[in-house]
Amino acid sequence: MRIFLGIAAVAASAASVFGTHGILLVSDQVDGVPDPQYFDSYYRNALRNAKPGGYKYVLWDHYTQGSPTFEELRKYKVVIWYTSTSGQAPASDPLRGSVTLTPAEQEALVAFLSQTPGTTTLMLSGMYIAWNCVADAVNERQYYKPLFSDYLKLNYPRDNFDNWIKVEDGWKLVGEAGCPVFAPPPEGPKTYTINWRHHMNFPDQLESAAGGSGSAWWQDLASRRHHRAVIRAEGRKPGGTENDRYKIVLFACPFENILHDTNRTTVMKNFLEWAGNGEPEIGVAPTSLGRLKALYY
Repeated sequence: MRIFLGIAAVAASAASVFGTHGILLVSDQVDGVPDPQYFDSYYRNALRNAKPGGYKYVLWDHYTQGSPTFEELRKYKVVIWYTSTSGQAPASDPLRGSVTLTPAEQEALVAFLSQTPGTTTLMLSGMYIAWNCVADAVNERQYYKPLFSDYLKLNYPRDNFDNWIKVEDGWKLVGEAGCPVFAPPPEGPKTYTINWRHHMNFPDQLESAAGGSGSAWWQDLASRRHHRAVIRAEGRKPGGTENDRYKIVLFACPFENILHDTNRTTVMKNFLEWAGNGEPEIGVAPTSLGRLKALYY
């Protein structure tokens, strides 16, 4: 798969299938997990409640349908990919590394962000996505992976190797000024209480490299801030116009741990408004091709 062709190389022959379907919701909560927990309803309810009448979306069950390819991803404006407790081993583990997002999945997501005309947006939500995909636990460093280094602009903190955090109920997500998801204008930064729903703990701590931005801090019960729980980045696509942009956000505090339906709905609403609403360009999304069993809600 060629990942860095740019917009012009692919738009002419396939423009009719790009970005027509709105939102793809990828449920990927099983890989490498002996006792998975499922949080589909948290995402589905937030999408239903984020505006009157709800957002249309397609649900992709990764366990039964396998990995969505670029050929499928490119049909959507917004992809929300959530992994729950998947990925407990570091990327350097030869057997269990990169199971949250396999190398092929990472390539497909880079292509989605870089080759689909217009604005395309990716939400990643999972406590171990970065750990499982970029953490070299042997040398305590970050592997270079285009999705994380070039697009997300992740600067993976060394504290993830020797100074873990254990999140408790009552911790906070503290929004940062300028973040459209956690500090939308004109309200400014918001703080959301965490209800830790997972039987696993010690989630990732995040920081942004140059070109990226923090979105929300981890804050403990003593009001001490740690590294970021959420980071984001956006930019112009290779070979594209100013209207061809990518946006990406990583929730190391998985979205489902935000306390209360109303708060999750607010965060989802803010995310989709930042993404450009994720509305399909046609009235009713056609049945998807290939292995997808289309489910519209």
